[in-house]
Amino acid sequence: MANIFAILTAIVLALAGFVAYQNKGREGEEGRGYQGWILKRQKMQGQLKRKQDELARVRKELADTTEELAGVDADNETKTAENEAQAQKNADLKAEVAALEADAKAKASEVAEKEDTIKEFGDVDQVLAELRELQSDLRRIDLDITQGEATRADLEAQRAGVERSLADVRKRISWRVSGESNPEVVTRIRSVYATLGFVTLAGGDNLGIVKNSTLEVMRDGEAIAKLLVTTVESNGAAADIIPDSVIDGESVQTGDTVRAPQQAEPEPEVAPAPGANPEPLAPDPEPADDPLAPEPEPEPADADPFG
Repeated sequence: MANIFAILTAIVLALAGFVAYQNKGREGEEGRGYQGWILKRQKMQGQLKRKQDELARVRKELADTTEELAGVDADNETKTAENEAQAQKNADLKAEVAALEADAKAKASEVAEKEDTIKEFGDVDQVLAELRELQSDLRRIDLDITQGEATRADLEAQRAGVERSLADVRKRISWRVSGESNPEVVTRIRSVYATLGFVTLAGGDNLGIVKNSTLEVMRDGEAIAKLLVTTVESNGAAADIIPDSVIDGESVQTGDTVRAPQQAEPEPEVAPAPGANPEPLAPDPEPADDPLAPEPEPEPADADPFG
């Protein structure tokens, strides 16, 4: 009888040890036993920290871009003021030239009328010296006008360059705010990592590709798959292959063309026939949710039993 109790006790202890081992879980195995749940919670906390750091980096980048835009606007206003000042100066110089030319004509007429009197008094050399001095002044004014026109042309070229840069900065800001890449972007797949489910692209920020935007993989004029951009650099990018988007029988390959999704053109409205009774207007739809409002974070599929 004592042996039977000893055997039963050993079996109970073995079962208790097995249950305790299962509850503990294996080291490094996520989601199994309390050690697995602790490991999973630590990973989720790490992912949350990385996303918070990424959000802070994007906000700082947006603030820097906004500050750069303000500086470009201020520089453009300065260039415009300089250009207007130079234009006014040129107008003043032209008016001065016209006045001097009129004065020269008047003096030439006066010289012609009093030529005999000048000969009698012997002032011909003095009049010629004055005329030569006046012609020299006219040449200097013409040179000033030429230089002023060159300066104005240079300022106009600088202003055009600043306006082009400003337009480019505004487009890039709009792409980043909307979360969509440049609608005209076209590049190619540089390399494919099928086992890891992502590809690298031959273009990046230089083409207007935006992180977290969706791109299409094109072959023979048709979209065969979609990509989700995960990393963007100055001349390159990486993107995950969206599994459900790949057409059956196709696979993403190196050299495939990649572009931004194309917006469908709206269908033309059909005008009602003459005399037909117009249909009653439908009530206004309820306003859509704000696209810029932050989306609620999804709860994990497996909640942490340890809180």
